Amino acid sequence: MNHKKFYLLVDTNILCSYLVSKWIEAFGDLPNFQGVIVKEKVQPESLLKARNAFHAQYSGQKHLTDEIYQALTDLYPNIEPTEQAMIERDGIAPYSSTGYSQTIFLGDNLNGVYAKEWLIEASKDSAPLIFVCVTQILKPWWIEMTQSQLFNCHSAILPYGRGMYSVENIAILQDVNKFREVVGVTIHYIDQGVDTGLIIKSQRIIDPFQFDSIWALKAYSYLFEFDLYVKTAQEILADSQTIPAGISPNPELQGLNYRIKELTLEKQRQAEKAYLMMKKKEENRFS
Repeated sequence: MNHKKFYLLVDTNILCSYLVSKWIEAFGDLPNFQGVIVKEKVQPESLLKARNAFHAQYSGQKHLTDEIYQALTDLYPNIEPTEQAMIERDGIAPYSSTGYSQTIFLGDNLNGVYAKEWLIEASKDSAPLIFVCVTQILKPWWIEMTQSQLFNCHSAILPYGRGMYSVENIAILQDVNKFREVVGVTIHYIDQGVDTGLIIKSQRIIDPFQFDSIWALKAYSYLFEFDLYVKTAQEILADSQTIPAGISPNPELQGLNYRIKELTLEKQRQAEKAYLMMKKKEENRFS
């Protein structure tokens, strides 16, 4: 077992509560696991306890009453359709995104002064390994101070589906082949580009049209992605002598960088309809 210290870095949302829960189960008792870093300001103890209590009470519950769902949105505002589908598929995660005993709050800006000072201190004796699942693009000093031991999980196949919501944006094109090409997950190193780092693992979903909606597809993708992320981290940590070299993606195959703000509510509706149209087309083709 690699005894180098390592962290998990996440956003504080429903989606990341699933990753945090899987991470705690796999690594929570390891002495070299230094904690879960979150992109959030320090929260009142009452809110943190309320999050933990909610997850403890409703862990595994897939069907939420209006009252329970309202309690959930009080704790996690702006729940996305994919997160709703994750709950329907897997139930509420056992732990909140801030549910680990060693949770480190770096504030709302991971590239700010406080975050940089924290990383300088954390890297003082040796460069840590940091496994990342956040929406903010990290500054180059994150890469430098971790000596490029900075990993990311991505809910699409790289280099085709870069940025946020690439699956939805490509669905809108209604090109079945392009859609099949992009649906899956990738574990990669973080470099100074956007989803351009060396690829460690990539898994494509064989039948992306087996689901009732694009959100159910994405829920499956994320849950599979988090399992693969844990497995990959275990493999990396099991060997103290080597680290994955990674494969450089062909820049000629690089897809567009889809940005968060580009997926409007209208585009979400377009993606929903486009997915169902492609699904029907594929069903007719094989009937």
